[in-house]
Amino acid sequence: MNLSTIQEQFRDATLTWKGYRLSRGLMAATPFFSQDQLEVYQLDRLRIVLDACYRYVPYYQKLFWEHDFDPHRIQAMEDLKRLPVLTKDTVRAKLADFCSMKELRTAIRLRTSGTTGTPLSIYTSAEQWAVEQGAIWRHWGWAGYRFRDRMAIIRSYAPKPGEPLWRLDRLRNWLYCSPYHLSEDHCRTYLNVLAQWKPKYLRGYPSSLYLLARVAKSEHRTIPSLRAAFTASETLLSHYRTEIEEAFGIKVFDHYGQAEITAMLHECEAHEGLHVLSDYGYVEFLPSDQPGLFRMIATNLQNTAMPLLRYDTGDLVELSEKPCSCGRRFPLVKRIVGRSDQLLLHRDGHQIPSINLYTYFAKQDDVVRFQIIQYSKEDVEVRIALRAGVQEEKVVTSVRREMRERFGGDIAVVVTQEFEQSGEGKCLPILQKARWDT
Repeated sequence: MNLSTIQEQFRDATLTWKGYRLSRGLMAATPFFSQDQLEVYQLDRLRIVLDACYRYVPYYQKLFWEHDFDPHRIQAMEDLKRLPVLTKDTVRAKLADFCSMKELRTAIRLRTSGTTGTPLSIYTSAEQWAVEQGAIWRHWGWAGYRFRDRMAIIRSYAPKPGEPLWRLDRLRNWLYCSPYHLSEDHCRTYLNVLAQWKPKYLRGYPSSLYLLARVAKSEHRTIPSLRAAFTASETLLSHYRTEIEEAFGIKVFDHYGQAEITAMLHECEAHEGLHVLSDYGYVEFLPSDQPGLFRMIATNLQNTAMPLLRYDTGDLVELSEKPCSCGRRFPLVKRIVGRSDQLLLHRDGHQIPSINLYTYFAKQDDVVRFQIIQYSKEDVEVRIALRAGVQEEKVVTSVRREMRERFGGDIAVVVTQEFEQSGEGKCLPILQKARWDT
């Protein structure tokens, strides 16, 4: 292990501990702030972010001038509406101009999962990352989780050939299971392992936990030690929730977040919707062209390394008509629309959550865009656009090898600038269609 890796691990551990302390301190109180208290808190945080934009971020220095916007004279959060809505395309095209000249060298680099087919780099300040951890700790705490409670996680683990399908993180007491191996036989194996290990919590992609729950329910298998499940990174479809809750006799706590770190939403123990974390970001709900649904426009209140003001998340939400009975004052969203991921098929017939593929491509710097088209279990085509100057053969070989491991057979990898579009003009990164479809 080199010095850089040790330093990163120490930094991550330090920020996680800071986040835990936040979750037990200020962040335990903010959900119960009055509306006036919350607005004061948000405005104080926004002024710090705007000052950083004014001093150190080239994009906003120019934007503020063009819109005659003085960041030091804002009197209310509504003043932000004098600035235009920011799109992901703009951020991608002018990435360097969004980064703080003061903080970029020490910032933490993240990558979006690329659900639009075009991964995006994001930089965050250490302070923001501590808040990020604090928000997660707080959410898990709403379900009763405490540090080192046993948690089984079906995500974030991709074993290489010959490696075991699960591994134990002894420090956190988390058991990771591969989301790439969710055939009925593998699910039975996982259920046997979990029954012996006795976790208190499940965590994973909704589709992964759904596949596990479906086998457990069909075979009348239970894990009595379980108390709750945490889902994230995909839309929690209603039948996923029902299957998970009925199979294991627990409640699901859903999470919405982004690598762009502009908004975060959490489901509490009342299960009446998702709370918009107003101490994390300021969220506006603008009318959409779909009746009853609103665009979610968000501004992070902590990240001074790469501030994104009035960022269009690309997600549509349905708002709740009444506050949550839990007593928390954060706004309530009834449901999030439009982040559903398809379940692709492995060659042997079992299903593969497509979020795993997004995660893989998010880490490939040489691939600037991708699209996976599955025509059948045996017929999968991966289209990629490459960064200029890269060794095409090397990248194609690497992608083909990784995709072969995930789909269980030969995969066609095509370097191209042409990607399939839907009838609505959308270019989806994951498609399932017949060869003769137009």
